[in-house]
Amino acid sequence: MNFKEMQDLMKKAVPLAKEMEGDWQARMKLSVRIVKADYYMQQPISKEIIQKLLLHNVSYRRICKNYDMSRKAISAFENM
Repeated sequence: MNFKEMQDLMKKAVPLAKEMEGDWQARMKLSVRIVKADYYMQQPISKEIIQKLLLHNVSYRRICKNYDMSRKAISAFENM
């Protein structure tokens, strides 16, 4: 992810954080996590993308639903 992509993600995360309630740092952390997960979900599936999604606490179930694949197919991508 380059600087321009991250800047665009932050532009999406700030309004999302403003809608939430509570501590600003916690809201920003959650909104950045949500926006990053959505960004990676839009990318074509690969081993690197799956690893980044798991790193950002996206569940296998959500990955399977997004890419319309079974858990075994996702695991096969991971083992490549």
